[in-house]
Amino acid sequence: MEDRSLPTGTTDLDQMRSDLDAYGYCIAKDLLDSFTVAAIAERLAAQAAGERAAELDHPFPAEADGDHINQWVYLLHNKGSVFHQLALHPTARALATHVLGVDHNLSAMDSHITYPGNKPMPLHTDQWWMPQPALPGERHNRQGDLIRGNGPFGEPTPADRAIAPPMVLNFMWMITDFTVANGGTRVVPGSHLSGVQPTGEPRADEVQPEGTAGSALVWEGRTWHGSGANTSDGHRLGLTTFFCAPVVRSLTNMTYGTRPEVYDELDDEMKRLLGFAPWNGYGATDEPNAEFARPAEETVGELS
Repeated sequence: MEDRSLPTGTTDLDQMRSDLDAYGYCIAKDLLDSFTVAAIAERLAAQAAGERAAELDHPFPAEADGDHINQWVYLLHNKGSVFHQLALHPTARALATHVLGVDHNLSAMDSHITYPGNKPMPLHTDQWWMPQPALPGERHNRQGDLIRGNGPFGEPTPADRAIAPPMVLNFMWMITDFTVANGGTRVVPGSHLSGVQPTGEPRADEVQPEGTAGSALVWEGRTWHGSGANTSDGHRLGLTTFFCAPVVRSLTNMTYGTRPEVYDELDDEMKRLLGFAPWNGYGATDEPNAEFARPAEETVGELS
C-alpha cells in the first residue's frame, strides 16, 4: 500500500473511491443537510424508544458477549419513508457501484445505537462467509460449512496470493457526530487486502475515524472493523445502508419482511434495491425474466 496519510473527510467522490481501494474505507463528508439529519434523528429516536418500551430489542450477533446496552433497530424501510433517501442517495449508490457493480441490492437498513457503558464490538469483517480461493488440487472451503469466527486468521498485510473480491459494502450514516469518546467505528486500514480474518481482539494499528452528523463512514466487506466503547455522557446514532452483490443472500430478508402497505408506496428503484427484481433469473418466482417477482398469491398453483 502506498505511503500516504490515512483517509479524512472528503466531498470528492473520486477521493472516496481511491480511499476505498487503498485502505478499505473512506469518510464521505456532509452528505445530508441539518434539516434532513434532524428529521431522521427524530423518527429514529421515537422508533427506538417505542421498540425498547415494547421489549422488541434484539441484539446483533457481532456484539460483544453479554453486552445488552446497545440497541439495534431493524428493517428501517418499514418504519418511516424518511429513511428511504439514504438507500437511494447518489453517493451511496455510486460507491456501491464502484465496489459491487451497477447491479447491487440493499442487504440491510438498520440503526446501531451505542449508549454509555457499552463494550467495544470485536473486530470482524462483513463477509466472513466468503470462501477462500483455492488453487487446482487444493481442498476448497465449502461455503455452507463456514462459521463466524473460525478464520482463517492472520495479519492485516497484503496477501501474496489471490483473495476473494468484496461482495458487500457498508455505508454507516452518522446521525449524530461520531467521536472516539462516543464509540465511533474502529477500522484497520489496509486489512481488506489481507484475505484473512481478525481474531476479534483490539489492535494497535486500528484507527477510529471521527465525523460530523450528516457524514458517513464507508467500508467494504473485507475490512476489519467494529464499533467502539462509548465513554461519553450521551448516545451515538448510526444508521447503516448495507449493500450486497445481487446473488448474495441479504442480511435482512427484505422481500419477506417488507410490510404490504410499505411495498404499495415504494417506487421501482427502491423495489429493485430491496430484491424484488430478479437478477438473471435469481430471485424470481414463476417468471425468470419478469421485471419484478410476483408474490405467492399471484403465482400459479395446482392446475387440473
